[in-house]
Amino acid sequence: MAVSDPMGVIARPLDTLIIDSMGQAVEKIGDLIVEYEPVGVVVGNPISMSGDESELSLLVDEFVELLKDTTDVPVTYEDERLSSVQAKQVLHSHGKKIKGNKEIIDRIAAAIVLQSFLDRNSGV
Repeated sequence: MAVSDPMGVIARPLDTLIIDSMGQAVEKIGDLIVEYEPVGVVVGNPISMSGDESELSLLVDEFVELLKDTTDVPVTYEDERLSSVQAKQVLHSHGKKIKGNKEIIDRIAAAIVLQSFLDRNSGV
């Protein structure tokens, strides 16, 4: 999870959500929407390196449809290819170990995905 500053310029990571079901994920995201009052939600799209839908991206589609049914906030996809690789590079460049830091990698990757969206849509 990540949020931006009020101006929509800088993304920052939030805690990683630990969930047991898609319904629970929608519920927790709904709680965050109430807490942060965003103008939109950006969901990482795990498409394959070739640009085709992956098995996981089909599950994300299902999740997005459930989320859209429970909120009036616009939901947008953002390509998340290589975000975990970039997150690992960030950790490595700061002298942090990668192994055993999946939650931190996920947090950084979420901020990278949101920052990519913000950068592409600045001034929109």
